[in-house]
Amino acid sequence: MTARTPGQDEARLAIEDEPVDSRRIRRRLTFGVAGDLAGLPASLSPWQRAYEAWRSAGLPWGHGPAPGVPSEPLVTAPRPAGPALAPVRADEAPPARKPTRTPVDEKVYSPPRPRRVPGRTRGLRAGVAVAAGLVLVAGGAIVLLGRDGGGPDRPRVPAAVPADRLFAADPAAMADGLVQDLAALGSDGATLVAAGTEGPGAQGRERAEFLYSGGPGGAGRAWRAARVRAADGSEPPLGDRPRLVSGGQGSWVALGRDAAGAVVAWTGGDAATWTRQPALGPAFRPSDEVNALARTPRGFVAAGAASGRAVVWSSADGRAWQRLDGLRAAGITRLDRLAAAGDVLVTHGTYEKKVTRKKGRRKATRTVRGEGVWRSADGGRTWTAADVPQGQGSYGATKGLAAGPGGFATVREGRRTTGRGKHRRTTRFAVLFTSRDGRGWRAAGTFGGAAYTGVERFGGSAAGLAALITDRVEGRDGRTVLRSADGRAWQPTGTVAGAGDGPATEVSGLTVAADGTVALTGHRGEDAYLSGVDLASVPGAVNTERTIRAAAPGPGRVVAVGGTNGAAAVWSSPDGRRWTRAPLPATRGRLSDVAHGTGGWLAVGRASGASPGPLAFVSPDGASWTQVPFPAVGEGPSAVTTGPAGYVAVGTGAAWRTTDRKVWRRTGVEGRLTDVTATARGYVAVGARDTAPAVWTSPDGLAWTPVRLPAALVPGPLTKVVARGDALVAIGAGPTPLVSTDAGATWAPRPLAGAPAAPAPATTAVAATPKGWVVAGSLGRAAGIWASRDGAAWRRVPAAGLDGAGDARLTVMASLGGDLLALGTRADYRGTATLLWRAASP
Repeated sequence: MTARTPGQDEARLAIEDEPVDSRRIRRRLTFGVAGDLAGLPASLSPWQRAYEAWRSAGLPWGHGPAPGVPSEPLVTAPRPAGPALAPVRADEAPPARKPTRTPVDEKVYSPPRPRRVPGRTRGLRAGVAVAAGLVLVAGGAIVLLGRDGGGPDRPRVPAAVPADRLFAADPAAMADGLVQDLAALGSDGATLVAAGTEGPGAQGRERAEFLYSGGPGGAGRAWRAARVRAADGSEPPLGDRPRLVSGGQGSWVALGRDAAGAVVAWTGGDAATWTRQPALGPAFRPSDEVNALARTPRGFVAAGAASGRAVVWSSADGRAWQRLDGLRAAGITRLDRLAAAGDVLVTHGTYEKKVTRKKGRRKATRTVRGEGVWRSADGGRTWTAADVPQGQGSYGATKGLAAGPGGFATVREGRRTTGRGKHRRTTRFAVLFTSRDGRGWRAAGTFGGAAYTGVERFGGSAAGLAALITDRVEGRDGRTVLRSADGRAWQPTGTVAGAGDGPATEVSGLTVAADGTVALTGHRGEDAYLSGVDLASVPGAVNTERTIRAAAPGPGRVVAVGGTNGAAAVWSSPDGRRWTRAPLPATRGRLSDVAHGTGGWLAVGRASGASPGPLAFVSPDGASWTQVPFPAVGEGPSAVTTGPAGYVAVGTGAAWRTTDRKVWRRTGVEGRLTDVTATARGYVAVGARDTAPAVWTSPDGLAWTPVRLPAALVPGPLTKVVARGDALVAIGAGPTPLVSTDAGATWAPRPLAGAPAAPAPATTAVAATPKGWVVAGSLGRAAGIWASRDGAAWRRVPAAGLDGAGDARLTVMASLGGDLLALGTRADYRGTATLLWRAASP
């Protein structure tokens, strides 16, 4: 039961018979809503609450236009007299403004008021600032129909909105479709940190990822995704790859590489928040190889190599680093392991030495490479060699290095042969070597068991030692995790899947937490591996691949193609607002383009996995799809279009034509063709020959002629081309579109006006519209849009929602009547989300 005050009831009755105008709407929302909403379930979405607010006020919630008012899509650029679409925070009310005319709402129509009483409407308007606007939810983003501050006749351009919910992933998928790897693992008491990357598999598009565990629940049991930020608090760039992590005394540091290959550092006062540090300065060089990282009471020490010589770096806080070249232990060529116990550091590496052998009366001297261990007691400034002798049947080089209980530890393979003849037996095992101070080493015992075949990884902490060993039981290869609190008694604590159980698990990190929990990290196939943890249950740890590569309109429908969960995907929509995923057979790979012609829809792409090759699907209506054979070998088609001679597809070194989507004719083309479009005279394809941009023309899709382009026209290959009659616009990775007015015979660069010099835009999408042309470009972490009537003069188009946190870019554009639909992505430290932007064609 909902209670109301008498004043509310009287006000409600007083307005029942008023005309449906703006004043009545505001009064009903003010006096008649609060009580009705008081009993609503908390689970209702903002959209449902907005609907209930209007319904409770006794107002019609219509989806059609009022008489004489043209209908517009939900996410559309409003006309000058209409409302505008702009994002607001859910906890902020829009400022009250004094309009000069009454806006017409797309959902609830209110005719203009005949007169206005001065002094009264201002108070009402301020009191219902939030209620008077229509609050909508689009893919998780709250948007508001309101006006721009630029004046009553200047509507605000719609904002790009998150659209993951509109483009559904495969509900039956068994994989996420992204490449994920937890390459590093560190421990500090009860806290564990795993660091790595997740991304589409293309270098430069990964996101750095940190997971941590600890606290009352115990190490390794409850994992969380950490926050990652830049030093100024902004979003970190894509392409970072952390590969080493170490912590102690409440301070953490990770080291890795950025997209350009430079060394990057992350710091964390705790494990929950990581800050990417700016350039590390001259301490690290592009050619440096950083292989190990350890925490000491004085700070952090890293070890590696550069130009064939060992290098050590040190830092008090992980921000400022010092470089130590020319170690006193002359001849050390590379350091690859590092462990710290108190102020003492122990490292393992390789060195060069000269060996002289006598051949008859002559002596031959040659340089050979050996492996060794070195010790430092002054933070890595000076090093002395330490001998780890063979013992108890050991042989070969040491494996792994840990600062374990009571000092340092490493292992070697060992074997022992007993009996003679047919009774001869060889037993294999691991030999543990320990040292209290890193200076004197001894063989401390063996471990392994009867089925033991080798040590794969060895590590530990002050809480204990652990080893991942291989064994063979009943003819089957296995992998077992062993743990020891003192190095003498070892117990199995679990197993790790091998190649016989599907993709082999590659283990890159191993450590022991304070409570004795053994943790391992790495990857299995394209998925990350964290021992004993279902990463999909950790919020923010695993994301779903969702890629939209192309979109094309047809009769009463627009179709978008791409992939989700690593498999091909198709979505369709009657209006560009509501999208439905089409059922397709589970096919690993992605669709890259789609076209509609007289025969129906045709989508092409490439399959991946165990059976790579071309993909082709056809549809009569854009909703139901059937896979059809495509006569190609290798990569297959990358783009498709329809024109006067039928459907034409292009790919690397070839083009194909069909009139019925069943029988194809192939022709060879020298070069890599990435996109194709149709003009009034035939077809035009773009791409590259070697690394130079290239254009080809064809009257029928079979005979192709390369076009001579002016030298240094654009850097690198061309990626996309669109046509409008015989006029064309092509783009590549550079900032300047190419324009042709004669069906592709000649081309000229046309710079984007208003584009910043730094960062120069990298063009990412292009579309032809009834009004001209539109190009999207990437401006560092933001996206920009430019429009042109003739392709010669370009102007910047304002669009909200394409800057701010994360890396935003628009990669697909399609013209829908008088509107422009654009799709893209926003990537930040939490993952990648789909963006949708729709507005009246500029």
